[in-house]
Amino acid sequence: MRLPRFLVPIAVLLVSSGWAASQLRQIGMVNLPGSPGFSELAFAKGMMLMTHTAASTVDVFDPTRRRVVAQITGLQSPRGIAVDNTNGRVYVADSGSNVVAVIATDTWKVSETIPVQGLPDALLLDDSGKRLYWSDAENGTVSLLDLGTRQNIGNVQIGGTPRYLAQDPDRGVVFATVQDRHEVVAIDPQLKIVSRFDLNASQPTGLVYDGRFQELYVAVRYAVLTINAANGVEVNRVPAAAGIDRLWLDPESRTVYGAGGGTLLVMRADQGRLSVVDEIATDVKGHTVAYDADKKLVFVPGGREGKSKVLILKPMPSAQSQGNDKSAEAQVR
Repeated sequence: MRLPRFLVPIAVLLVSSGWAASQLRQIGMVNLPGSPGFSELAFAKGMMLMTHTAASTVDVFDPTRRRVVAQITGLQSPRGIAVDNTNGRVYVADSGSNVVAVIATDTWKVSETIPVQGLPDALLLDDSGKRLYWSDAENGTVSLLDLGTRQNIGNVQIGGTPRYLAQDPDRGVVFATVQDRHEVVAIDPQLKIVSRFDLNASQPTGLVYDGRFQELYVAVRYAVLTINAANGVEVNRVPAAAGIDRLWLDPESRTVYGAGGGTLLVMRADQGRLSVVDEIATDVKGHTVAYDADKKLVFVPGGREGKSKVLILKPMPSAQSQGNDKSAEAQVR
């Protein structure tokens, strides 16, 4: 279709800026058992693990066969998840039972439970694989568990509600978003708060650390921030939907995915700054996202019409995207 002459410059601008076509293509939507309500995603032994809080299970999803191949039951309120690939273990925060459940990846069954004094929420396995950080949003603490002795080393009062955790492995510093204090706190291995970064934004939740540029990406209300991890200075920000509260960084493609409330935000992390590549209204409403670097697929679990589903999307290759752009531009000339 030939456009009126006065519309051609506008159409070319939309194509060249990336608005003409989505950067992701939906390739599947799979039904999942149980009511909608997911907390965390992780990968182990080629499987995607989903803490299915509403169903009190951990769902083991095979990205190749595109179906749930195992369900780990006996949990009360599974939330955070951390994977130890070296030893074939998965740690799950069971907030409803005040334990950290240990799952064996060879059987996909709970091999033991570790009692803790509190309500475990987010989990973070340190770089050594011997210590596990866990947050307690209800009591405002971040604690450290010795996985060798199965004993808690100690905890630190955050002074607010901790949400997500991330680590700088070079310095051994753990960062936590504090949702009700618009802060990110930095905690050293001795469980001392060494920095408090005051954000010019409210309700920080999602958090990832980018080791290439020593920066933090923080999901806040209506934006995602880039923060210098050494001094807390804001480098830049991009607009985001209000519900974006889970982030996932793919270091190879320099892509950051953000999910929340039926929106998937695709961002480029280039030269230490974020820019929005795409914003997609998803067919499911969920608050978590994962990128499978082996299969090159994006997964968004959530709910649709009261049923649990996982949306599967594939990033469009750069060359193909450029080809589409050229074809679209040629059509409007």
